[in-house]
Amino acid sequence: MFAFLPSLLFFALAPLSVSLALWLAFAAAFAIGLRAFGATRTLRLFDATGLVLFGPLALYTGFADSDFGAAHAALVLEAGFLAAILWSMASRRPFTSQYRWLKAPHPPERAARAHLLLTAIWATVYAVLAGISALSAILNQMSPGWAAISGLLLFAATLTFTWQFGTYIDRHGGTIPLIGRK
Repeated sequence: MFAFLPSLLFFALAPLSVSLALWLAFAAAFAIGLRAFGATRTLRLFDATGLVLFGPLALYTGFADSDFGAAHAALVLEAGFLAAILWSMASRRPFTSQYRWLKAPHPPERAARAHLLLTAIWATVYAVLAGISALSAILNQMSPGWAAISGLLLFAATLTFTWQFGTYIDRHGGTIPLIGRK
C-alpha cells in the first residue's frame, strides 16, 4: 500500500502548491522505489511509473511552467498511471501482484483472480480520476477545488477498499465475491 503514498501526497497537497506536491510525491516515490529495489533488485511497475511521472513533471513545473495547474498535473499523472495499469493487465501481470496486500497464502489461481480484480478496480478509479481532472482542466466544467476534493475522496475510498478487500480475502478464503469459490 506504500506504492500509493506518492499519489496520495500529490492529491492532498496539490491544492496548496502544485510544485511542492510534485516534489514531495517524487521524493516519496524515490524512497519507496529505492527501498523495494534494495531488497529485491527489481523496480516494481507502480514505483517506476511514479518516478517517471513525478520527477519530470516536478522539473517541468519548477523550471518551465510555474503556472501549470493542479488539474492539468493531475490529468497527466492519472493518465500515466492508468496507462501503466492497463499495460500490466494486457501483459497478464497485474501490478497488484508485485505488492503484498494479501497476508495469508492463497492458491495461485485464486490469488491471480484477486489481483486481476483489484487491478481492474484501480484502472477504473484512475479512469474516473482522469475524467474528473479533464472536466476541470480542459472542459472547465468543474471547479479545481471540487475536482481536488472529489479526487482525494475517491482515492482514499479505493485505498480503504484495497486494504479491506485484502483483509476479507485473508479471513474468508472460501467464498470470495466476484472471484469464485474454493
